[in-house]
Amino acid sequence: MNFGKVQSSFEAAANKAGLLGTLFWWDLGNNRVEHRALVEHADQAGLDKALLPSAVKAATAFKRAWRAAARRTSDDLLLREIAETPEQLVVAVVREHPDVLNLDLRYEVLARAAFNKKTETIALLEKHDILDGLDALLDHYSAITTEDIRAMVLGFVRKSGLSIRHAGGVYFIPPALSDTLRALAEVLRAVGSNTTWSLPVANLSDAAAMLGSLAHETLDAEIGAVEQELAAFDARDVDTRDSTLQRRLKKFDELRGRTNLMAGALSFRADALLEKLITLEQDVKRRLFGEPDLQPLASPATDTAANEPPRLQPFDADVGF
Repeated sequence: MNFGKVQSSFEAAANKAGLLGTLFWWDLGNNRVEHRALVEHADQAGLDKALLPSAVKAATAFKRAWRAAARRTSDDLLLREIAETPEQLVVAVVREHPDVLNLDLRYEVLARAAFNKKTETIALLEKHDILDGLDALLDHYSAITTEDIRAMVLGFVRKSGLSIRHAGGVYFIPPALSDTLRALAEVLRAVGSNTTWSLPVANLSDAAAMLGSLAHETLDAEIGAVEQELAAFDARDVDTRDSTLQRRLKKFDELRGRTNLMAGALSFRADALLEKLITLEQDVKRRLFGEPDLQPLASPATDTAANEPPRLQPFDADVGF
């Protein structure tokens, strides 16, 4: 039975019993699209532009370019960053010389390339074959490429979906986000050689119970991981940077939104999960601000917002994959 027949069978069951949600997975090919064109595709598909990656900055494009060039070096040559200042970024082709007698390594600089952040141009201070392709690589990475597209998809499913496999790859998307999922799949197919698959899940008692149990277990594990991380900070007895704690607060907001979303879609009680989140959040706020910020517990069973899709946040490239 091919996928089309399987999909038709699942759709028929969902039409009869109601839609519980959608299983979604994808395969990305080669992608390179100008940011302007990506925005146009999103407009045509009706995809919220908050999900899109930002246009690639020139300095970021150069960093991607020289790292791509570094992957093409031979065993005895390396491409390394020498320095980055507000004005420029300099990389060098170096040869590594092992000093076996003294158990040391020595490096010989063979050539350097400097990227001017103001003019957004590359100057070769010395010639070398490895550096010859930097201009072409800079042009390639100035557009949105596969790594940006992958981050965009992962950003959506990790904030709005439930991983069906521990290794990821297949995600359950609640019905409240069906339109967003459709638009995202349409954009993916438009910008590159990408393939997406969607299977509707019928709202049957066995499926709801199984997915509800999986969602509760997965969310509890994620909250537990954050709890262990905070405990590890205390165990090391070191000062935790405020920026790290601020990222944890952002993580709590994401987990709370996803918990309410899944509890509403799969009809399980999430009070205990939300209580854990509030306790952890108060701990982080004490570290940041010196006093707790008490908030009432919102139960997904009575909260009218539980079945609403989460508010989309601006795309954040730091998705931790």
